[in-house]
Amino acid sequence: MSEDVRFKVAVRSLHREKNAAYGPAWKRRGELISVLANIARKVDRLEQAAAGAPATRDENLLDTVVDLLVYSLKYQTYLADQDEAVGRGLLGGRVQPPYSDGRGGFEGLLETLDLTVLDDPDVTPSLAEAAGHVITSFSEVEQCFMEALPPAPVPERLTRAINLTYATTEVVGVLRREAPALYVDFLATWEGE
Repeated sequence: MSEDVRFKVAVRSLHREKNAAYGPAWKRRGELISVLANIARKVDRLEQAAAGAPATRDENLLDTVVDLLVYSLKYQTYLADQDEAVGRGLLGGRVQPPYSDGRGGFEGLLETLDLTVLDDPDVTPSLAEAAGHVITSFSEVEQCFMEALPPAPVPERLTRAINLTYATTEVVGVLRREAPALYVDFLATWEGE
């Protein structure tokens, strides 16, 4: 099994467990207060860790990055629910709306997520560079709400969310290379679930 498939299996298992425990809490209070606040917290933690802050006992850096990846994919499903054309384009009829409810939309996006960086980790940047890409990508998402009221159109927000997702996958590739024990532990914990 390729690394990208193994990783997707593990992420899917993690998401299924958390989705069963938390349900729609990740979006209950809307895009700004719930969805983007959750993403911001993970981006801030990544920024701190890349600057040398230690991990906590209950969450290592890979855990943070995987959570960020999950939230960035879930954000895309949230946006798909906001615009019918975006939903059709993003999930192409493979999943029925509402896309952000349950597991279907998330798993549809995870299945098609490009993770070639995991099979060729030599092409990834340093942790500091990859974290910088995530921070920049999230800043671009934030700008959708700061530059105009109402916020930028859903398709523009989606493009920026996709960029954030890609930047996050870069960090996964870096950690696979630079912290292989964390990566192996993550797979061992979630692959068989």
